Amino acid sequence: MKEILFWGAVIVYSMAAIWITYNHLRGLRPSVWSWWLILAGWLMQLIPWVRHAVAEHGVLDVNLSASLELTALALGAIYLLWWRLRRQDARTVGVLLLPLMVFTLTGSHLLPVAHPALRVISDPMLLSHLVLSLFAYGLFSISAILAMMDAFQEHALKTKHLGELFTLLPPLDALEETLFLMVFMGFVLLTASMVTGGFYAYAERGAAFAFTHKQVFTWATWLVFGVLLLGRHFYGWRGRRAVRLTLWGYLFLALAFLGVKFVTEVVLRR
Repeated sequence: MKEILFWGAVIVYSMAAIWITYNHLRGLRPSVWSWWLILAGWLMQLIPWVRHAVAEHGVLDVNLSASLELTALALGAIYLLWWRLRRQDARTVGVLLLPLMVFTLTGSHLLPVAHPALRVISDPMLLSHLVLSLFAYGLFSISAILAMMDAFQEHALKTKHLGELFTLLPPLDALEETLFLMVFMGFVLLTASMVTGGFYAYAERGAAFAFTHKQVFTWATWLVFGVLLLGRHFYGWRGRRAVRLTLWGYLFLALAFLGVKFVTEVVLRR
């Protein structure tokens, strides 16, 4: 049943991606059927996780494959909510975000099977840390997509090669406003995630900070996005500088969140 629901979610997400892209390229208004398709896929993905957590009394596998699945789940939740708040912007981002979700889910099943990294998540601090981390990663993923759209529009304006795709994107000012909104919310959640993670680590090991690759990359992410937000507030940073810092911050976060697990489980096979 779990496999059927998993691949059902992949197929439904793919159908939604094709439908949204088709409507987008034709300049049609966002169809509400796309939202319902994504909701159906998201529920297909969520149900096995809930059933497993209940059956195992809060014990979850937190290896790379599971992390990728949970990342797609968080991205889907953010997208479903965002669609209801700002449908036009959500449709534009969905052209890239939904294929990313399909790629993430498919990749989670193509990776070599690692030994289970089981963790009891009944501890409130650990559960908070996990949920906040996932949603921070989801918001920063959307920020990275918006940054790439911003870079595309900047390049199109500079070279004066304004094609059909350019006309379908949101205005540059609105795009940058949404980009910084996503960065700000992601930064708040990342900060809260680091705080809850520190409290949990202190309770478990007696030390809130350990000099590991994951924590170093996490702090690098926090600093990059913090500098970007300060630069935006005090100096009005935008354009290429904002795009570069957003993508650098996302790179550090990807290394902290998934890169370390990939090296440990796939390369070193630990």
